[in-house]
Order: sequence, then C-alpha cells, then structure tokens
Amino acid sequence: MNVNNRMIIMMAVGVMSIFSACADDQNGTSNSPIVHEGLTKKTSPNHTEQPISKKEHMNMWMTINGHRFEVTFEDNATANAFSAQLPLTLDMEDLHSNEKHAQLPSALPTKAIRANTIHNGDIMLYGSSTLVVFYKGFSSSYSYTRIGRVSQPDQLADVLGQGNVQIEFSRD
Repeated sequence: MNVNNRMIIMMAVGVMSIFSACADDQNGTSNSPIVHEGLTKKTSPNHTEQPISKKEHMNMWMTINGHRFEVTFEDNATANAFSAQLPLTLDMEDLHSNEKHAQLPSALPTKAIRANTIHNGDIMLYGSSTLVVFYKGFSSSYSYTRIGRVSQPDQLADVLGQGNVQIEFSRD
C-alpha cells in the first residue's frame, strides 16, 4: 500500500471516530434527567460579575389519592412535549396488574426502543399517545419511548392498587 492510500485511510478513521462520538450523545436513549443550562452571576475577587453555569434537573410530580411521587424526566423530546401538557389529570386504567395507562390529549414525538426490562416506577409512552405508569417490574418485548421515572417507587404499587385510578401530573 502506498503512502497516499495510508494517509487517506488514517484520515477516514479519524473522521469516523469524531462522528461516532457525536452520535453517542444524540441517541435519545439516555437515562439521565433533562438538564437546562442557566446563567447566574458570580463576583470575582476584582468585583466584576462573570456568568457561571448552573444545572437544574427537570422534574414533575405525580399525585395519586393524596400521595405525591417525584418523577425525574428523561432527556428527550418526548419528555419535553409531555411537560408542555402539564398540569394534566388522567383517569388511568389498570392492565395486567402491573401498569396503569391512559390516552393523552395529543400525540407526542416518539423514539421507541425495545424495553427488555420494565422497572417499578417507569413512565413511558406506548405508540404516540398512550401514557403508561408501571408499578411492577417484569420482562417485556414491547417498544416504548421513555418519559421519566418515579424517584422513590417503593409504595407505588400499594397506592395505585387494583383497578382504575385518577393520577394528576404537575410541575410543582
């Protein structure tokens, strides 16, 4: 192989690794919460104000029969679109004694992936407009778009109980 071909191959590998690193950050399947960058002022030793970065997690509350659960949003367009619909109260039906589901007033953007394992406290979108709150964990071959997760889901199954329930989703 001559020197020119080797140079072309090395440049191509370098460019591909740069694109690969960028793609990993934009795959939309992160389990981390949505983070908004805000600027605050900080006074330096010479008394000049300089902007610093402050991160704020985007959360919501899920209220069921007076019990409040904190929910941390996923970092994706679906969670952002769902947040824009809040506050929202839904009559949710029980399905398979492990989940509650309801139709949303309008469809949300989707990026569904096969869940494999559902965890107690997962909040997901089935299709483009069915909100699902899981209160028991299990294996699944279905595809969902993740919206968020209940921060402390230990009592979720007891509070949701069997049958249908009304759930209020809010930002405060």
